[in-house]
Amino acid sequence: MDEVYMEVEQVRGGGGDLQTLAPKAKLASDRVEAPAQTAASSNAGFITGGAGVQWHGRFDTVTAGVERRVDWQGAQVTTSADELESCDMEVRGKFRALERRIPVRREP
Repeated sequence: MDEVYMEVEQVRGGGGDLQTLAPKAKLASDRVEAPAQTAASSNAGFITGGAGVQWHGRFDTVTAGVERRVDWQGAQVTTSADELESCDMEVRGKFRALERRIPVRREP
């Protein structure tokens, strides 16, 4: 018996995967920045010219928030895996202590 509650390495790996994924949220904002700037400079005399730039600024704020949140969530998952690994070791020790106290039944 190695793990009592969870496959710790898989959970820890999932937390790492989330932290690796986090910066990719910002890529969505980066992809629309140049088109927004181009539209704004091409339509300088129109009210809608700057709308794309304004939208991009807000979108950039949102994607930065998503990046922070996903990174934080990955750290939480990794930390919970560490804590449950410690708990698993403690429970494993208690089970082994109980196992040693149970007499072995021998068949005649």
